[in-house]
Amino acid sequence: MDTLFPAVPEDLASLSDEDLTSLIDEHVAGRLMIREQNADFLGDLNALQIVEQARVGKTQHEALLAYKETLVEAEQNFEAEIAALTEIEAVVEEPVAELAADIEEDDAPVNGDGDAAVVVEEEVVVASAPVLRRPPAPSRERVGVTAEVETGAVLTAAANLEGVQAGQPLDPSHLAKILLQTSKRLGKPSHADGGREERYLLASAQYRFPAERILTGDIESNAQKIRALRNSEGNSLVASGGLCAPLTPLYTIPQFATNARPVRDALVSFQADRGGVNVPVPTTLASAADAITVISEADDALGGTFATKSCLDQTCLSFVETAVTIISHCREYGNLNARAWPESIAFENELTMAEHARVAEGFLLDRIKTLSINVTTANTYSTTNDLIYAITRAVSGIRYRLRTSPDFRFRALLPVWIADMMVSDISATQFDRFVSRERVRGILREAGVEPSFYLDTPSTGTTQGFADEAAGALDDFPDVVQWALFPEGAFIHVDGGSLDLGLVRDSTLNSTNDFQFFGETFENVARLAPAQAALWVTSTVCPSGEFPSLTTALSC
Repeated sequence: MDTLFPAVPEDLASLSDEDLTSLIDEHVAGRLMIREQNADFLGDLNALQIVEQARVGKTQHEALLAYKETLVEAEQNFEAEIAALTEIEAVVEEPVAELAADIEEDDAPVNGDGDAAVVVEEEVVVASAPVLRRPPAPSRERVGVTAEVETGAVLTAAANLEGVQAGQPLDPSHLAKILLQTSKRLGKPSHADGGREERYLLASAQYRFPAERILTGDIESNAQKIRALRNSEGNSLVASGGLCAPLTPLYTIPQFATNARPVRDALVSFQADRGGVNVPVPTTLASAADAITVISEADDALGGTFATKSCLDQTCLSFVETAVTIISHCREYGNLNARAWPESIAFENELTMAEHARVAEGFLLDRIKTLSINVTTANTYSTTNDLIYAITRAVSGIRYRLRTSPDFRFRALLPVWIADMMVSDISATQFDRFVSRERVRGILREAGVEPSFYLDTPSTGTTQGFADEAAGALDDFPDVVQWALFPEGAFIHVDGGSLDLGLVRDSTLNSTNDFQFFGETFENVARLAPAQAALWVTSTVCPSGEFPSLTTALSC
């Protein structure tokens, strides 16, 4: 498959400034042509390949921009870092200063010729005062002309300019001539192709702030830079009472939510390029009953109708279409807030993706519940006892109806808190009271299922989540657990891929100084197994630790 973007080396440090700028320009141009759906650029690629190429281009482009930003930041901080590392405070030794003052006094002792005994005093100075070593002053030729710090906007050439190397600063007085030459080389859109507008990146302007005007994460350094710009009076607004100094701002926001997808990950995924799948409805053993004939020896001896064997004709299976469902996410932010508080934008984006995962997982649970036979169990003893009893019954029933091998693996989807409930339930028993959640997983595996713990809740029935805690008594576990049981492979995750536009800007958003982050997934669940293969169980539970006594048997 043809690639739309140039390859990027793993070690970006191997790139020269010109190569880095050229790569960035090529990625910008490529992403613009993908957005405009330039047929010449896209060639024969299909929609899925274009999306995949756009994803690769976006990832490479962001990596290049991040690396360039690192270089720019290092260059901007270079002067300040060098000044801080090479700063030397001039120290005047007190003995030297005192002796120098004595030499200048008028009453200095004189020799026989009336001259001041400077030589003697110099010997005293050298003998009594420590020597202050100073580097020799550099010659004017070595110093050269001091370059002025560049604080204005610098116009830098892109890769498309005629006769100019990418990354080279442009002289504004020659810019018109260069643009004219470039436009002749690129040509103009003809009327034959509908007058389609094509845009090319020709130059970019960057303003480099001096080091003393750049605020970093170092609060003390920022305070020094701000104090240096105050007027002579040094007045500032502070609180009138209590603490006079402003408190330290914490911009980082801890993120506790996760975008994990345990339900999706528990299913086998199949890619659906055409927006869904069309699966057959399988039959069961009962539908093949008429294909089997049992003839005794006596009937065979009688012959005729007594020995006639039945033969079952094939009936074409029906099909069920399952189209993907769109689950999108979109957030809109202000440009100014994104620049002033990027940590907040990152936090909100992570929170949005966690909520997208919650909605998508709830949708998959609803689909599995709809496609399963819904049954119930009642509370008899304790959570662990009742749940293990229900699981073993359900597995045995499905295994018989489908006539599966005793070694066939079954999958159970349970709410994540059921493991905690079982830990507390076992702690109330008489023996082996303290177990871990990992031990609970082992107990479920010993019961014949591979457990997957979902983080969210189906939309119907007793919620499998917890409401916001209120002051008062601590909220308890739900007293009803909803769980699914099916052989591995009974359900598949229909994966239509995702559309991640990332950062979106248009004329409407630009007019309000905003931008958006947008993406969506296309997914669903389809059942491949017969209806009797899947159970959705609603069980009433109580972590009482109660177990059957020797005199009280389970009522059957």
